Amino acid sequence: MTEECQASWEATEEQIETIIIPAMKNIAQQCSVYGERLQCPPAFIAVMLRDIADAFDAQPPESESSCGCC
Repeated sequence: MTEECQASWEATEEQIETIIIPAMKNIAQQCSVYGERLQCPPAFIAVMLRDIADAFDAQPPESESSCGCC
């Protein structure tokens, strides 16, 4: 997805309420469990989440773009 596509996409209220918020709560709960099982500080979980976010931010090669708008 290009920056132009990212700038033009906006979640609907229904998506926010039925998908995004529940997903964020689920991810937070899972990460809390991982922290307990690893007996690690919350900062380590934060690093893991940043690494995941960085992977999503990385630009895929043009041929792998799944964005229908570009």
